[in-house]
Amino acid sequence: LEVAYSGQAEVSTGPIAPGVIGHREKALVPPEGNLAKAKEFLEAAGVGDLAMTIDCSNDSTYRTIAEMVQAQLSQIGITVQINAQESGSFWTTGMESEGERWKSLQLIVNDFSSLPDPHYATAWFVRNQVGIWNWERFRSERFDELFAEAATIEDSVARATLYREMQDLMEESGAYRFLTHGGNPVLYRTTKMGAATRPDGYPLYIDFEPA
Repeated sequence: LEVAYSGQAEVSTGPIAPGVIGHREKALVPPEGNLAKAKEFLEAAGVGDLAMTIDCSNDSTYRTIAEMVQAQLSQIGITVQINAQESGSFWTTGMESEGERWKSLQLIVNDFSSLPDPHYATAWFVRNQVGIWNWERFRSERFDELFAEAATIEDSVARATLYREMQDLMEESGAYRFLTHGGNPVLYRTTKMGAATRPDGYPLYIDFEPA
């Protein structure tokens, strides 16, 4: 994040952003990497000279993230090939309806825009999204049950508990490493305008008011 976002982005704890119901204050796995522990796991598994691929869009930010992953994994003996693609190609990579490329996916630098409600932020990880937007092919019956239940609850505290467990399940699966919610800079003159944004920082221009 220091390199890709010039130190201006905070570490994420899951797909639900700060300010949105169900946001986790901390992830189960600390954001700092542990190379020694990673080497231990590889040795215990009897893995050596491992080669992997990482797919990303050719946007400079995501390419930089992929390069950082490549550099870090090289320190524990894993060779990573970066497959950077223009957006039209990248956004069909994990879709079963678009061919066979999904079968060779390994690591992915992925992102999506969201809304200030946790239902939208978690809708892409249920089982019926596998091969559509669930490119990690994450499957959890418990996750799907919680997702359905959370949509029926009005109490925000009760909803938050369910969504936090859902993010725990995602992290425990090993399929995800949450990076950041990025940033949406909004420039305005405080002497002229009062800005309004969603919790994720997206500007709500219709709600801007004269200062």
